[in-house]
Amino acid sequence: MNVKLRKQEFPSVGEVVYQAVLTNGMKLVVIPKHEYQEVYGIITTRFGSVDTMFTDYQGEVYNYPAGIAHFLEHKLFEDSQGKDILQKFSIMGAESNAFTGYTRTSYLFSTTNQNQVKSCLDLLLEIVENLSVTEESIARESEITGQEIDMYKDQPDDRLFYQTLANLYPHTPLAQDIAGSRDSIKLIGIEELKENFNHFYQPANMVLVLVGKIDPEEIFKYLNKKEHFKVDKGVNLVHHKKIALYPVVRTDSMRMEIANPKLAIGLRGKDLVEANEMLRYKTILKILFTMMFGWTSQRFQRLYESGKIDHSLTLEVEVEEAFHFVILTMDVEEPVSLSHALRSAIRNFASDPDVTEEHLDIVKSEMFGDFLHSLNSLDFIATEYNPYLERENLFDIPLILQNIRLKDVLEVGQSFIDNCDMIDFTIFPK
Repeated sequence: MNVKLRKQEFPSVGEVVYQAVLTNGMKLVVIPKHEYQEVYGIITTRFGSVDTMFTDYQGEVYNYPAGIAHFLEHKLFEDSQGKDILQKFSIMGAESNAFTGYTRTSYLFSTTNQNQVKSCLDLLLEIVENLSVTEESIARESEITGQEIDMYKDQPDDRLFYQTLANLYPHTPLAQDIAGSRDSIKLIGIEELKENFNHFYQPANMVLVLVGKIDPEEIFKYLNKKEHFKVDKGVNLVHHKKIALYPVVRTDSMRMEIANPKLAIGLRGKDLVEANEMLRYKTILKILFTMMFGWTSQRFQRLYESGKIDHSLTLEVEVEEAFHFVILTMDVEEPVSLSHALRSAIRNFASDPDVTEEHLDIVKSEMFGDFLHSLNSLDFIATEYNPYLERENLFDIPLILQNIRLKDVLEVGQSFIDNCDMIDFTIFPK
């Protein structure tokens, strides 16, 4: 086991990353930023909303209700006395939060008090070390989460995105809200929470990332000395299931209390992306769709000037080992005709007048500038740094951008678009 810090330099962005595996098996990543007074700590477990069905390495199959990862995230913020751990961070002058995604759950703190960094770090680790739940606390959380689910159902933009995603991946965990449904969370009890906690909240399945004014060697020695996670949970790590590809819902709509129609175009990739190519692949997809639909494109300017779209147009690109998709959302005047036009443009991307060498350089420069600006935010670095990418790194993005040529964009575009399933979803005013 690697018990020493390994230093990796990224001269293109002036960043240095230190990595090691602690004696308990947890991966540690430290990114010093001594010009800042703040420290961000984020611990991530490879357990997200899609992990409702999995197999351990002894072959036993497990199946759980939708929303259990999100539910467990909320319960871990309660200590053994049922008190909110957020208040403990507040007492130390720190901020704390947590979030659940499709494939990961993360817990974080930030503080400007150098004297409290280690105390905050210990408290962060205590969150993911111990689970204290009762039937009463589960019932209370079920009602709170149910209200959260209802609230998001009333948000048109959320409904637009998540229903499009559900229609891309019907009959899979991606068709469910990350928080689950009122029906699914009623099925979550003490045993379900404990089993998932024991499977996924193990040191070998987690990564701790620290960014800011921090000494890598000092914190490395401190964490090894503290010996968190002394209790062996006695379970095997799991084999994550691939997302099944059932027939998509090609066109769908609903009505809500809105002023103007909302349109989404969704594309589902079929071929799995190699783990060591995910960041590059995602970057190229972002470039391609930005070239075609971003504000620098002729298409966007033409549609905007004619009043057919506005600045609400957004692009979401997700690339994971088990799935990848692209979703465009926008407020529109004529959703039916515009959907047809946009889907036709996507299919014919290779001959699109916006997909040129000159436009590629413009988009790359814009993305490079946005990325460099983002590096001024410790929050961005802490939350966007993906420690599960073995051969790619957040700080590789400038070199990735630099080396992308038009032929790369066309090759990835052909691989993705020619084999994808494409759908549309519209919300009409009532």
